[in-house]
Amino acid sequence: MIKKVIFILVIFSLVGILGCSITSRTTAPATPASVKTIREAGIGSGWAMKQLEINLESELSIVLKLAEGDKVDGYYYLEKGSNIGFKITGNSLVYESKTQGVKDESITSDRFSFVASQEQGIAYTLTLSTSNDAGKEKAGTTVFLEIIYPASASVFVPIGTK
Repeated sequence: MIKKVIFILVIFSLVGILGCSITSRTTAPATPASVKTIREAGIGSGWAMKQLEINLESELSIVLKLAEGDKVDGYYYLEKGSNIGFKITGNSLVYESKTQGVKDESITSDRFSFVASQEQGIAYTLTLSTSNDAGKEKAGTTVFLEIIYPASASVFVPIGTK
């Protein structure tokens, strides 16, 4: 009886140890984006502005918490890199950067503006992603982003661990 209990404990210990080591070997480490706040400022009494420099590895999402009728303006441009994907979503897609119909044209900058609505909810996600072209280099994309939003709104920027 004691041998069975010891055998079961040894088996559970080995499974736990091997399970942890296998998981740690197969899980690739995350490479989060490095986000640097360049400037934050109040514009009058009702508006705020945030300028960010983002070193993008794959994808980054910035969340805005808005009230119905809040207006957001902004722009972005590539400081380093060749192509960027940008979209804004609420409950569904609000805006997505697209080329002007030229086949091999890259997106290197864009301006955006939208108004929060009850249909889209209160949380809006601004997602920046590197190029999906397999032949192009993804690493080393640097983006400048400026957002102008109501002072009552909240902006959640991920904290990088690089």
